[in-house]
This record gives sequence, structure tokens and C-alpha cells, in this order.
Amino acid sequence: MGKTFTVDPISKRRLSNFGEEDKYYIKDNHEPIISKEDFEKAQEIRLRRAGNKKTAANVNGKRERYSKMYAFSSMLECGFCGSILSRRSWHCRSDYRKVVWHCVTSIKKGKKFCKHSKGLEELAIEGAFMEAYRKLYHSNENLMTDLLETIESELNDNSLNKELKRITNKLRTLLKKEENLVNLRLEGKISDTIYNEKYNEISSEKEFLAEEKVNIETTLKSEIDVKKRLTEFKHLLSSQKMLTEFDRAVFESIVEKIIVGGVNSDGEIDPAMLTIIFKTGETQNKDGKQFKSKRKNAKLETDKLCPQNSDEDKKLYSQGTDYTHRSCGIIRKTQLDCPAYSLVFWQAASKVRRTFELSNTHHVDSCHIYTKIKCQQALSRVIA
Repeated sequence: MGKTFTVDPISKRRLSNFGEEDKYYIKDNHEPIISKEDFEKAQEIRLRRAGNKKTAANVNGKRERYSKMYAFSSMLECGFCGSILSRRSWHCRSDYRKVVWHCVTSIKKGKKFCKHSKGLEELAIEGAFMEAYRKLYHSNENLMTDLLETIESELNDNSLNKELKRITNKLRTLLKKEENLVNLRLEGKISDTIYNEKYNEISSEKEFLAEEKVNIETTLKSEIDVKKRLTEFKHLLSSQKMLTEFDRAVFESIVEKIIVGGVNSDGEIDPAMLTIIFKTGETQNKDGKQFKSKRKNAKLETDKLCPQNSDEDKKLYSQGTDYTHRSCGIIRKTQLDCPAYSLVFWQAASKVRRTFELSNTHHVDSCHIYTKIKCQQALSRVIA
């Protein structure tokens, strides 16, 4: 109540109330459109995307946003130009959808500004981190002790609670100042000009602190789940068990950043090279190509066309006997020991099989005669 006020009851002119008149706030008076839980969750997402962003100045003097929408947001650095990596989706409207991380400079300015960078699959980065964690886990007990201390410091971080307490005390002080200011105005000890000036200053500061308080409270609510997962991770380290899948809270608690791309040990430029830097100071290099997922349309590789030690000749004809075909006695089983005979027969029989599959005929006698003719022609060419 009190969003507007009437200036003149005769002309009925109304203005928005920006502090000139009293406002009244009544809780639970109207039925809400959405529940309180949904509203708080939406505010948490909004603040995480827009409000709680750190800023950093780069070499060009521009400020780039620091977002934590994804696990690797602002955690991946290009090893060639130093920019951060952005998340993109390839083939998003097909069955071959793939999530990759690519250099922002290469995306926005062009390949000539970062010519060596390439997109790297998100699953490959997750797999590289899991492998690095396993190696770190089994390498040194002192490193795991440092890691546990780092997690303990994250769990015991009460800086936000202290800041929230400071803001709450500041708001109480401002409320007392506002009450004193109103009393002075009612007693006529200050003029309207001074009253309005001081009241606007107090209102502006109250509004700023109230918004900051909401942001901190939302952040604290989101940190409850993170601290719960960090506690589970601490128990996991203490029990000497391994991670079975990628966990964002674990990744953010032990990794400082990952440098994507660089020069490998052979002196070659490798866009898929990953340099994982842990908060303990440990550094590991991983090859991202080793953790890439297999292509769905990849062709199967075969070593030989027709291996001699296989039974492909029997599979071509289900009623296998000492003869390769019951109506074709030219090629005996003993002759198949010769690689030339085996290869010729396999090619001829395969051609017969394809021919009759295309013609959809099942006449046995015709198949036998045709097979015999083709085998004789093929063998005559080999003997000649």
C-alpha cells in the first residue's frame, strides 16, 4: 500500500511515491502467483548468472564477465592467447550433438588472432581431470594431506556470514537514523530541505544494503549443497576410495585452472594438450585426444580381407561338408589351404551371394549352377 499518493483531492492528480509519503507492506495478503520456494530458486539462478560476477581487466583494458553457470566456466584458459574458453554445442539439432569448449578470441575475432586453438570436447576435459585425480591420489600422501587442508579451509570459510552480520547491523543503524530524522522533522528542528536530503541518502543506502543482503543470503543457500558435497568428498578422501564420475564440487575445490593447448614434449603444437593446475601447486599434463568419445559414424577397421585361419568359407554356406558347395566339387577343402584358392573362392562366393540377395531368388539349383560356373572361371584365371 502507498505506491502512489494524491497531490490534490480536487484535481485528483496522483504521483508515484518515492518516499514522500508512508508505505505499508503486508505479508501473505494476496495469493502468490508462484510459491516462495520457486521464487527463491529463480532469484538464486538470476543472481548467479548476472549479479554474482567477478570482473577482471585484460591486457586491452576491457572487462570480461566471470560466470559460473557451468563447471568449466572461467576455469579454462587458452594456452596460445590467454583468453578464457567458451562453451558451445556442435550439431545441436542432430544425433551427433557434441558440447565443446573453444577459445573466445578465435570465436569472436577470427582464426587469425588465435590460429592454433581448436574446440575440445567437454567429456574429454572431464576424463582428463578424472585421470589426473587418480594419479594425484596414488602419487603422494603429502599432496592428499594438503588437499584435505584446502577442503577444510573451504568448509570453514565464514566470510559471507560475517559480511551478512555486518550488513544486518548497518541496516539497524540506518533504521534508527531514519526514526531520529522523522522525530526531528516532527518537532520542527530541521527544515524540509534538510529532511528530504537526509532521508534520500538514508533510503538509497538502505536499498543498496538490502539488495546486497539478498544476494548474500541466496549465495549462502546455494553453498549449503556445495559444502555438503565437499564434506562427502572429504570423507571419500579419508576412506581412500576413488571417484567413479565427474563431480563439479570436487573439481572446483581442488583445481585452480586448466590451460588448454600448448607445446608438447616433442616440441609440436598440440591444441588438445591440457595442463591441469591444482590448488596445492601440483601440475599435470594430459593429452585431451585420449579422452575424446568415439565418433558415432566411425568405420570399423579390419586387418585382413580374408584371414586364412578363419571360417568365413563355412559361413557362406550353412550346410558345410568336405566340399565347399554340394554341387561344386572343383574346390575341395584341402585346396583351401592355398591362399590363392581361398581368396578366389571367397570373392566368387561373395559375388554369388550378393547377386542372389539382390534378385530375391531362392532357387537352389540355379544357385548351384551359377556358383559352379563362377568358381571355375575364377580358378581358371588363377591357374593361367
